[in-house]
Amino acid sequence: RRVPQQSRGRRRVARLLHAADCVIGEAGYESATMCAIAERAGSSVGSLYQFFPNKEAVVDALRAQYAEEYAKFWRHLTPQAPALTSEQLAARLIQFPLKFAAHHPAFLALLDIETAHSPRRRQMIHDRIAAVLRARQPKLQEVRAQRIAAVVHQMLKALLTLYARTGPRERAAVVGEFKTVLSSYLEARLSE
Repeated sequence: RRVPQQSRGRRRVARLLHAADCVIGEAGYESATMCAIAERAGSSVGSLYQFFPNKEAVVDALRAQYAEEYAKFWRHLTPQAPALTSEQLAARLIQFPLKFAAHHPAFLALLDIETAHSPRRRQMIHDRIAAVLRARQPKLQEVRAQRIAAVVHQMLKALLTLYARTGPRERAAVVGEFKTVLSSYLEARLSE
């Protein structure tokens, strides 16, 4: 995709990505169209295609943006991890993606969409979770930390998937159940 060099172009790309976030969040990935994204951004579809050759490129850019924001979370959580109980750590691991999803409508809609970069992104997430785990439990070997990180990642994905499919009245109960499960799992694994 074309990368804007001037601030005006960067603002236009930011508007297009915000529009894509909204459209995909409302309509779902399959139903979202490039025309709808351009219209929501108040731009021409030609302008959208200047920066993104197809919907997959838009999704890749959204996910890259999400990854940058998530990186800030991990940078803050890692040094705090040693002082957290397993329950507190579980609560932080659960609350951040829920808050993130509230601010990024397409986040939940894109959970199940695989892209060419998925294995690399998945490993990056595992690495960050493993770093938090090792900060919390320095004696934890890297191989074991990676295994636990993969399980934690799957639990968080399951939470987000169920959360997206659950009505507003039931969501707090679902989150509570996952906090219990994740907290118990972390307590068992990090106290060994």
